[in-house]
Order: sequence, then structure tokens, then C-alpha cells
Amino acid sequence: MCGRCVILTFDEVLEVIREIEINSPVNVEPDWPARRLQAYPKSTAPLIVPEFDTSLAPPALTSESLSARELSWGFEEPWKPGVVFNTRIESAAKPTWRDSMEHRRCVIPVRAFFETHREETYPSPKTGRPVKRQYEFRVPGQNVILIGCTWRGGSFSMVTTEANADMAPIHHRMPLIVRQEELPLWLGPDYRQLADRSPIRLEVEWA
Repeated sequence: MCGRCVILTFDEVLEVIREIEINSPVNVEPDWPARRLQAYPKSTAPLIVPEFDTSLAPPALTSESLSARELSWGFEEPWKPGVVFNTRIESAAKPTWRDSMEHRRCVIPVRAFFETHREETYPSPKTGRPVKRQYEFRVPGQNVILIGCTWRGGSFSMVTTEANADMAPIHHRMPLIVRQEELPLWLGPDYRQLADRSPIRLEVEWA
């Protein structure tokens, strides 16, 4: 499951929102000198949060319909140590996720995300012991990737779906990547239509 990504700064997320609101292709270059800010479970990241209930038909994504909010990655649950930082889209009806998935879907903009190979290992540079190899993923031609999430209180969880052809050799799950033109669908009641991410192409390299 995805537990590491390269995030944007808060100001960069505000710029992404501005481009979405004026229906301009999202193309926010990183601040210079470029910084690779990385997020992990329990760390804080800036997300795009709608100012409306996602169980309803979304309004036009224009001025003041979206806001940037700093949220902590992972839901605390009494039945699990640590935090639950991924949510399967297929589990939307389960009690843990039902309310958030219905009413509070959001998006995290990232530069890239990482996934650990289910089998492949290499010698650790520190210990020499075999460790599972991580891969870094990007979307070709895009410097910002929008990933579907759900939130409650001050926390968020990244939504995942079945792996597509580019991800499947490495892992059986992948983050729910949302194209810019699909945002109204993701932020509305028919979001399950986005579960199939087979059309999304991914670039991959060793992390």
C-alpha cells in the first residue's frame, strides 16, 4: 500500500486550486530551488478539500468551492496499532469508511508516489541485508498528480484501487489517480465510476 509520496508546499497547492477554478490545466512548477518534500503516515500534508458535501451533486469548481487544508496522514482506529493510511474504494460501505467516503472526499496533489515491490529485494546499503525494493511513480507529462483521499477531523486517508497494467508487476493496489477533468465526478455521489484506473499511464523508476 502507498505510504510515501512527494508532496507540494501549501502555496503550491493554492496555485493548483486557482488553476482548477479557472479550468486551466494544472501545471505548477516546483519552487526554486526545487525541494522534494516527502510525506509518510502520521506526517502532515496540504490537501485540496471541497467546501461542500460530496454526497451531493457538486457545484461548479469555481471560486471558493475548494480550499487548501493541512491534514495528518492516517486515521486512528481502536482496532489497529498506528494509523490506517489507505482506504480501499471497494470498502466504501464498511462502517469505518462509510461516513467519510460519502460526505468528505478530497484530493492530495503530489509530484510522485512510491510503492514497494511485493517480492523483489536488493542488499541494503546500510546493513547488506536484503530489503524490498521501492519504485517511484509519475504520470507522463504531468508535474502534479491528483490522488483521491477521504478525510475526517484533522486526518486523511489515501484511497486505493486495483492495480492497472503499469502497477501490477510491482503491487496489486495503486492510489486512485484522478484526472483534472474527473474532479467533479470524484467529488460527487457517483465517484465509484472511477475505480477502474486502467487508462492511466505511469512512469516508473527505482527509488
